Amino acid sequence: MAENHTLMLEIGQGLSVMLGLPTIVSWKTNQRPSKAKRGTIGFNTQTNNLEYWNGSDWFSASMDKA
Repeated sequence: MAENHTLMLEIGQGLSVMLGLPTIVSWKTNQRPSKAKRGTIGFNTQTNNLEYWNGSDWFSASMDKA
């Protein structure tokens, strides 16, 4: 079972808000969201790339080591 992590964000005047850590959705190329909204980000486990939907096309950033 995964651990439940939280993050404390100070908002000023001695106040803080507890936030859950963000997670990134993962998929294979043929499992990409069919109705993705512009700005959708996910990790493609088939290509090992982080992908971004700009509203009309998927773009990827290579995660390969140099």
